[in-house]
Amino acid sequence: MSRRLLKFLPLVLGFVLASCSTIGYAAKVGSQTISNSQLNTELREVSSNSAFDTLLSKNKSPVFGPGKKSYTTLFVDNILNRRITIDRILQAEHRLNITATPLEAQLAKALTIQSVGSQSTFAAFPRAYQAQLVSDTRAIVAMEAYLAKVNLSTAGVQAYYASHHGNFVDVCSSEILETSPLEADAVLAKIRGGLSFAAAANQYSENKSSQASGGAVGCGTISQYEQVLGANYTHAIETLPIGKASLPVQISQGWSIIEVTSRSLIPFHDAELSAANDELSHGSALLNDFLARDSKVQQLEVNPEYGRVKDVGGVLQVAPSKGPSPKALSQYFTPGLAQ
Repeated sequence: MSRRLLKFLPLVLGFVLASCSTIGYAAKVGSQTISNSQLNTELREVSSNSAFDTLLSKNKSPVFGPGKKSYTTLFVDNILNRRITIDRILQAEHRLNITATPLEAQLAKALTIQSVGSQSTFAAFPRAYQAQLVSDTRAIVAMEAYLAKVNLSTAGVQAYYASHHGNFVDVCSSEILETSPLEADAVLAKIRGGLSFAAAANQYSENKSSQASGGAVGCGTISQYEQVLGANYTHAIETLPIGKASLPVQISQGWSIIEVTSRSLIPFHDAELSAANDELSHGSALLNDFLARDSKVQQLEVNPEYGRVKDVGGVLQVAPSKGPSPKALSQYFTPGLAQ
């Protein structure tokens, strides 16, 4: 699946900024106003989810300033930019009379959960914010479908699935990992001499996580294999006959002998959301182009305490200022934000 929910923009990390402001709004997007209260509520709801905060920090998007009593400008501006983007999309959908289909709503929930890392991380958000996140993603999906001229109904997605069966084949495979091509060749010779693949994996594989299971690495589609195991492994399994050991293939961890154990078409009822997302794969680029055009006609005004308006890839967004003064920093303390 894909990427849409809280894809924080690559802003430069600045000084510490919290939720106080002497101006009554955070941003004005066309005819809509994002209030300080709205922004502060969203900051609290996101930052209350410790699992998600940890994920952001691992992705070099830290949430809290010193002592977890304030927010970083990176976090604040990315939350505000996300809300500005959603407001732009909602205003455009209102003008164009776009409404989400039931399938788009289902896809939005699946993408929301996937984007925050897991079901458990999603469930750690307050319930009202869970609903808000799904609603936001639904707006994005509906706009992408409109721009891509994609029919995200069950009938439309079923037609796409029928003409792209190769994208929805579940491939199960096993591997024997060796550190050099000479070692891999030696093991392959033993297999060709009559040793079973599973026994060879158990005795010789350097992949300790799959060794005990006869080298089984799991099942997935071709695109999932490429994401996890890389292009060389993927190319090998695409045409490899079931039950035949491959020649040694170089992957990032070493040299792999691969065996495909099964191939099966994923039934449509299990693949419907994946097919819908696959069909919509070019919608993100179209939406970015739309937002760039919309930035030229939709006025954006931002509370200067949160940063400045900047053209980022053709889209007007909030970017950190050079840094608030020491006097201003004293206003940005947020007591009780995180204990």
